[in-house]
Amino acid sequence: MSSIRDDSNTKGMTETIRNSENPSLARQPTNTRSVLSTRSTEVLKDGTGISDSLSNAADALPPPTTRSRTLWEKQPYMLAYGAAISIFSPTATAYQLCKLYKIRPATSQLVRLSISIFPHQTILKTLQMNVSTPVKEHLNPWAAFAVVGVLQGGVYGQANVSFANALKVGKVASMAGVFRGVGFAGVRDTISQGVPFMCSRWIREHTLDQWFPTSADAEEDATMRGVKQWTSVISTSIVATYMSQGLHNCQTTMQADQSLSYVQAVRKVFTQHGTMGLVRGGEARVGLLLIVNILNELLLKPAWAPVPIES
Repeated sequence: MSSIRDDSNTKGMTETIRNSENPSLARQPTNTRSVLSTRSTEVLKDGTGISDSLSNAADALPPPTTRSRTLWEKQPYMLAYGAAISIFSPTATAYQLCKLYKIRPATSQLVRLSISIFPHQTILKTLQMNVSTPVKEHLNPWAAFAVVGVLQGGVYGQANVSFANALKVGKVASMAGVFRGVGFAGVRDTISQGVPFMCSRWIREHTLDQWFPTSADAEEDATMRGVKQWTSVISTSIVATYMSQGLHNCQTTMQADQSLSYVQAVRKVFTQHGTMGLVRGGEARVGLLLIVNILNELLLKPAWAPVPIES
């Protein structure tokens, strides 16, 4: 028993000596739980502590430096985009229709028909890109190009119906059927425009940049970067166009012959062309999609890109 008391006395003396050597230890609160409880009560009382902290944190964030373009700021880009594409798109559409139905009208006739629908195509294309822009801003570019494809089905549809009636191919086509085959169209443009738009930079960074490293010369490096970027855009455009050509042929067939269902359109394309139906007329779309994807880089990306906020 005396041994236990001696140990207690020794511990007490040791604690007294430690506190006398370091007075700050003697001043520390012994009930940590009560201290934490008091502080928590101060912060949580009426929720003011939390809201003040959040408010202070929000005030500490730097103000945004960029914003999206307004609707009116986008219009010069959209109108130029629609007009530029509509110079080439009707002729390419007529060419593909002739390839599918194996007819050879005079070039002058195709040019005349293309010029006659240029204003309609420009307006439709401009509206198409304006409608798809909010989808890109609130979802993502893949969804935007799916919407572009569905609407593009109507743009192509107006041209296909006009040409089919003028060239007397398929059955009598009505403008009420310009959106036939939109399922084909949505997937088609997700591939043909979405892949170059979203993947060309990745292709450049993981292939061309690896094969042709950048130079120490800043001017030469900028030139080489541009060459590699456009090489990537063009190469991915060609591959994506041929990947989606079969879908385009099926929609064109549905619009020219509006009695066909989806399955019947696929069957008709393969019956008439075999596996070549997957790529028939693709050379026209390659040329057109090269123009489209170049315009995507020059006009659509700037229209969709944020701009600095003026102070």
